[in-house]
Amino acid sequence: MPTKLRLFIAATCLICGAPTFLVLASFRPPVTFPYNQASLKSTASGFVVIYRNDFSGPVGSTFPEWTSSPISFNKTVTGVQGTIPTEKIFTVESPNHSQRFMGEFGGPPIGQPADPDWNRTRVEQTVSLCLQSLGPHTRVRVSFDLYVLKSWDGNSQKYGPDRFTVRITGGPLFLDTTFSNNPKVLEDGSYQSYPDWYGTGISHAPQTGAALIGTLGYNNFFKESVYHLSFTFDHAEPTIIVQFGSSLYEGKGTADESWGLDNVVVSTDGPESSCPPRR
Repeated sequence: MPTKLRLFIAATCLICGAPTFLVLASFRPPVTFPYNQASLKSTASGFVVIYRNDFSGPVGSTFPEWTSSPISFNKTVTGVQGTIPTEKIFTVESPNHSQRFMGEFGGPPIGQPADPDWNRTRVEQTVSLCLQSLGPHTRVRVSFDLYVLKSWDGNSQKYGPDRFTVRITGGPLFLDTTFSNNPKVLEDGSYQSYPDWYGTGISHAPQTGAALIGTLGYNNFFKESVYHLSFTFDHAEPTIIVQFGSSLYEGKGTADESWGLDNVVVSTDGPESSCPPRR
């Protein structure tokens, strides 16, 4: 299973309730942490870790630097659209108790099995990490583990596409792809785009590029896959908002398709600075 990391906040963290890619569920004032110049060391590549979270604390733990948009849905048969407020996001534990992570995301069931839109509803959610008052820097690296849980169907025309995106608010889109845990490629067309982008016409077998498969205990429906992802990019602003978004089809809720985040690390090429460990 992925190596667990200790939790540090090494730059000032802001509770980002202001509108970002989607309107966030609530607004609260910022929380400020002082710099401490005598802590985290530079990595071999010259980057300094300013934020690290492995979500290994108690189940139900919340984190003010993380927020979620309202969940939006589009019933593709009847055309009904709407949004559902989200509660705080928090730490959960895998079914086999081997891992704690932040999740599960993907939205609740929309409607009931007898509804004409059941299995035909697109549901979208954006989860954001907001850090403020970063020291001077020109480059940022964001690394994380993505947990693709249960019956993601990749590029399937029957049950997908099931897409995942990573972007910076006001900045570039780093990833727009599909993932699949569904092995029924001949029946369902459930190939995935990753490690290529969605829309390129390139397809891969389900779970291509996954670092781990079937290690978390989601054994009822296609298990799960874990991807180690990292993006390095130009950035010099004192605030950064990283957005992780899903656009899933069917609308049967997290019991059918969901995702989570773990081992999130943000680094900059700026001077060493950190805050005392937060436990």
